[in-house]
Amino acid sequence: MPKSARLFSSPKLRLLACLLGALIAATLITAGAGIYLPMNEIDRIGVPILLFPVTWTLLFLYAAMVKKLWHAWLLFILLSLVHVGLIYQHLAG
Repeated sequence: MPKSARLFSSPKLRLLACLLGALIAATLITAGAGIYLPMNEIDRIGVPILLFPVTWTLLFLYAAMVKKLWHAWLLFILLSLVHVGLIYQHLAG
């Protein structure tokens, strides 16, 4: 099959982004979501856990459908850095 007829230019890297990148970003979003959700203490724990599969699925599908793979990695890195910063700010005081 000619290279131009292939659906994706690098299916292994796209699969890595879909699986690993989306999983790490969704985990950090779930951990950081309890900080900024305007709910009581129990709901701040439960709602992000219940929304984790939705978050991971949306990030997975985005990485699978994006035309340029670096856009997916950039989104994953930005989301991860923002949520790590929120977690650090909350824990540091």
